[in-house]
Amino acid sequence: MALSSGSSAIIVCVLTYSILLLPVMSECPCYTSILSFGDSLADTGNYLLSGPASFPAVAFLPYGETFFHHPTGRFCNGRLIIDFMADAYGLPLLPPYLATQGRGSAKGVNFAVAGATALNVSYFVERGILGLWTADSLSVQLGWFSKTLQSLCSENCHDYLKRALFVVGEIGGNDFNFAFIQGGKSIDEAVSYVPDVVGAIVEAVNVLIKQGAVELVVPGNLPIGCSTLYLTVFQSANTSDYDPRTGCLIKFNEFAVYYNSYLQDALEKLRKQHPQAKIIYADYYNSAMGFFKNPSKFGFESALKACCGEGEPYNFNLVLMCSVATNVCKDPSKYANWDGIHLTEKAYEWMARGFLNGILLLPAASESHCYTTIFSFGDSLADTGNYLLSGPARFPAVAHLPYGETFFHHPTGRFCNGRLIIDFMAEAYGLPRLPPYLAIQGNESERYAKGVNFAVAGATALDVSYFVERRIPGLWTADSLSVQLGWFNNTLPSLCSESCNDYLKRALFIVGEIGGNDFNFALTQGRKSIDEVVSYVPDVVSAIVEAVNVLIKQGAVELVVPGNLPIGCSTLYLTVFRSANPLDYDPLTGCLIEVKSLLGG
Repeated sequence: MALSSGSSAIIVCVLTYSILLLPVMSECPCYTSILSFGDSLADTGNYLLSGPASFPAVAFLPYGETFFHHPTGRFCNGRLIIDFMADAYGLPLLPPYLATQGRGSAKGVNFAVAGATALNVSYFVERGILGLWTADSLSVQLGWFSKTLQSLCSENCHDYLKRALFVVGEIGGNDFNFAFIQGGKSIDEAVSYVPDVVGAIVEAVNVLIKQGAVELVVPGNLPIGCSTLYLTVFQSANTSDYDPRTGCLIKFNEFAVYYNSYLQDALEKLRKQHPQAKIIYADYYNSAMGFFKNPSKFGFESALKACCGEGEPYNFNLVLMCSVATNVCKDPSKYANWDGIHLTEKAYEWMARGFLNGILLLPAASESHCYTTIFSFGDSLADTGNYLLSGPARFPAVAHLPYGETFFHHPTGRFCNGRLIIDFMAEAYGLPRLPPYLAIQGNESERYAKGVNFAVAGATALDVSYFVERRIPGLWTADSLSVQLGWFNNTLPSLCSESCNDYLKRALFIVGEIGGNDFNFALTQGRKSIDEVVSYVPDVVSAIVEAVNVLIKQGAVELVVPGNLPIGCSTLYLTVFRSANPLDYDPLTGCLIEVKSLLGG
């Protein structure tokens, strides 16, 4: 069933191990500028402009071939994460600092330099690590920023910096790349450098906050054990050195996890020192790891093999690296890795999607006030009281403690000890928690213009009649998704009167999670087989798609549609469908394999 509006952003939230939102959220001018620091993952031309002695190929095609159709100094076939960020926030692509002649651009400047390290060059020289690409380390980039700041904001720097987004990294990865590759250092030696590398990053963040930065994003390192560079240089004949699920080198990924954990701990300490600032960790590791665990899910034919390069088995070698003289794949969008060291535009786009939607950020994204209201539809994962107010006949316990004990200290109708996802979302956007629709009294609905929750515990995507026809008893409520849409229609005129178009344009619609109960009731109450339940999937999905379609026709512009949870890991399913056969369980998780794979595992 086709959706009616190409201008609406429909975001599918897949609630599994790695959480991503697809596609990118609509342009939202929460920031008036972006200031970027880092290395080749963010450099938009500084290394090229400084004279690319160690990697001259970046000045020529095929670099830049996909989007720009000419080389720009980006170590990629097209755009980087920082480009997708700027675009999503309605800002121009960030010019490299060295192209601005020190004057900068008020809407953003990129200080990142390919090959840059968090630590200064002297640190590596002292340890016999030679061959660094550039001396423009993080401290040098901070110096550039200090020189540029006055031209960016003159006398109104406080307000300018308050509305700017600082992206500090990814930086630090090269400190270890040069140690491992050029310096031949062991992992134990590299581990000893971690406090110094993290210390340099934390100090940079500290300096920026003292200068007036309020919101800063600090990405962690990628899973370097999956890097084509590492897979080639540290190729092993011992199969136990590789993760059988991904083909990545285990010890180097373990090192990256250790480093990222150390960085996160340091950032947490820094948050306590600067409570007025928002310091956000961007989880690049788990974002990229999805490519290697399940490349086909992202449209990749290959995650480990480079698109551009020469040599087997990964189309990469250090002597003849990506250039006009080497092999280039026909379709870079089918590859996660571009040149053996850097990722493709498509891979960066996937990472940017998770980044922009806040799912891969710790803690949650700032109160950006991009939305003025939230409307929620769904079941018990989102219900803030409708089931309780309708008379909780099937589950009266929700009206009593311990439900609600943790945060509210009294029952609220939430099927939880405290807050739900929808509560945290409202808080993150600076909005009040969504009242349940059934708590709205007649003409008082205008008081709830900042959000209403129509979700009902036990609700199904399909109407009750569907289940009655199939002899599936015991539904908790008749307030299905279509009923909730009716409630929305009844409420809308009192929320926005004559200016509904603008009102809905700035609203976020959360349609779900819904549909899970359609299968829960079929499997547990109706005792239907997996094959029977599979036959219901098109009908359930169609009901959800139709609801989204209806909302778009009414004026919704931005909609999030969550998927189902891994129900094979649910205590309910593990109890009801307990099996004596160990093969029915995933050895990694203890979850029921068949049910999990059917509905979201």
